[in-house]
Amino acid sequence: MADKPKNPLGGLGGLGNIMDAMKKAQEFTTVAKDLQDQLKNTEIEASVRDGQVKVTMTAQQVPLKVEVSDDLVALGSAEVSAAVTEGVIAAHSKATEYMKQKMGNLTKEFGIPQPPPQK
Repeated sequence: MADKPKNPLGGLGGLGNIMDAMKKAQEFTTVAKDLQDQLKNTEIEASVRDGQVKVTMTAQQVPLKVEVSDDLVALGSAEVSAAVTEGVIAAHSKATEYMKQKMGNLTKEFGIPQPPPQK
């Protein structure tokens, strides 16, 4: 039966465990920063009212663009306002879900407990 490799810092009490935790924390920080960059550069689009409004925002919920059809504009400002609001809400929801999924994958990868599902 082979001996287990010893932690070279094992004679220093829990210092070896602390070093491992610090290494894992540094790795998590690097991966999380990469994910934040990815989210910043990922565009999420939502379309409402049969495509009369398209809203694009980043996966970090930063609005980038709103497109409104001429047909919708012809219906007047109140309709445009309502439709744009619907589009922004839809895009925000999609971006938030995308970000939650990506962050959830990251925390699972590092063994961080997941929050309970919201109702």
